[in-house]
Amino acid sequence: MADYKTALHEDITKLQAATKRGEFPRELRIEKIEQLTEDYYRLAGEMPDSVALERLTDLILYEEITDNDRMKVRNNEYPFLSNEQLARRQEGKHSRSATLSGEVPLGAADSVGVDGRSYSQPTRKVRNSRENRLVDEKTKSRNKERKRKYDEFVKVQPVVEWNLREGSE
Repeated sequence: MADYKTALHEDITKLQAATKRGEFPRELRIEKIEQLTEDYYRLAGEMPDSVALERLTDLILYEEITDNDRMKVRNNEYPFLSNEQLARRQEGKHSRSATLSGEVPLGAADSVGVDGRSYSQPTRKVRNSRENRLVDEKTKSRNKERKRKYDEFVKVQPVVEWNLREGSE
């Protein structure tokens, strides 16, 4: 089985080299890839491993992966970025050119809802000592006023009796 696997990887490498030279258009490449996988399945009795399948899919999508057009996303209907393009795009997310092009960092959508509101976890501002003193002074003065109003409310008050039956007769 290891011989079949080695032979498959060698065939994939040959097909990659021929594709880079421009010898195989996509339709012919797809036929070759189907033939490679069917031959491997017939000989080995199982599908190729994930590494081989990934290499084969990269061959199918060779034109999209090697497209270095900086306007790929704007010019193509269903574009996707290679790993290098995605890394380059994420590196430059804070650059001026990224801002001018309307690029938004990928992490920005994590906490923003469709209504445009941010639903991220709020963070508290840490007060400095000056702000703490000001808050303490205001709180103490308000506490005195609150205590005065409370004491007035709970002090002993005269009880007013009402006899509702006297007026009804």
